[in-house]
Amino acid sequence: MKTTDPPAELKILDPGYLGHLYINWTLPASLRNLNNCFVRFQLQYFDTSENRLKVVRTTEHSYSAYFNLEKDAHVRVETLISGPCVNGSDELRSMSSEAVLRAHSRGLHGSKIEDLTCVFYNGEYMDCIWTKKNTKPPHSHYHLYFWHQGMEQAQECPQYIELHRERTGCRLYWPLLLEFTEFNICVNGSAMGLPLQAAYFILQVQNQVKPAPVKALNLEPTMDGQFLLEWAPPEGRVPGHCLEFEVESVAGDTEGPKERKITRLWSFVVSRPDQCTSVCLRVRGRVHHFCADRSFWSEWSQALCTPHGAGLPNLCVD
Repeated sequence: MKTTDPPAELKILDPGYLGHLYINWTLPASLRNLNNCFVRFQLQYFDTSENRLKVVRTTEHSYSAYFNLEKDAHVRVETLISGPCVNGSDELRSMSSEAVLRAHSRGLHGSKIEDLTCVFYNGEYMDCIWTKKNTKPPHSHYHLYFWHQGMEQAQECPQYIELHRERTGCRLYWPLLLEFTEFNICVNGSAMGLPLQAAYFILQVQNQVKPAPVKALNLEPTMDGQFLLEWAPPEGRVPGHCLEFEVESVAGDTEGPKERKITRLWSFVVSRPDQCTSVCLRVRGRVHHFCADRSFWSEWSQALCTPHGAGLPNLCVD
């Protein structure tokens, strides 16, 4: 054997999962009764989530991946054969079979939302807020749909966020969310009885977390003249072992130079530049990179300050 045929019946199927598509093909007829051969397939497509061309080798006859439905989905599949039947060649490669799924371009021109920002507050609920273009049609009415691999079908947002009686976002509580897998979103709508252009997004929920602010701060002097700042876990569902903290200290007053340090502990030892100078501290948290690729910082806690000239009332004179 010196040549081989490409895969047959290559198809891209859209099951309605907002960009998660299925790719199917069959073995070419010329290879169905072939012996002493090892047959694989090489799939090429543009990975939207990683923003790069992706190459996959598999012995299966199907594959699934995320595609941005605002653009055409292009797929190429080749047959690869190795083994005794190839007459000493390392591997035979066929020409490519190609398939294209055309983009979902339906809708009023220029009506697509500009951007979508999702924040998973305290690990309890995620708000997804969209930004509209200034050129949006009047009386636009938006819808958000979402899907992840734990769902049988896409669902519409159960609780919209409104501003001046106009939908501006969606709130999703944690039982509807699934971490460490693709979370697909589509925002579309209508205006004056005509459809708006759909916008598609993919994210991972664990990368959108913004912890609650640290509240229970306590500042106590130590035996060696320093101060120990301690705090309790913030409210919410974010596991304590997934958090890291940034401690900001300001010597003198809040307008002085700031020093910031990162810690995974729940305490921080504070040294004053001298016994007469107060130091003010505050803390914020985020998810450590062991638990997520990225995270939002929480809001800052209220500041606590060391006493001015504590223990030395006669030496510290304003």
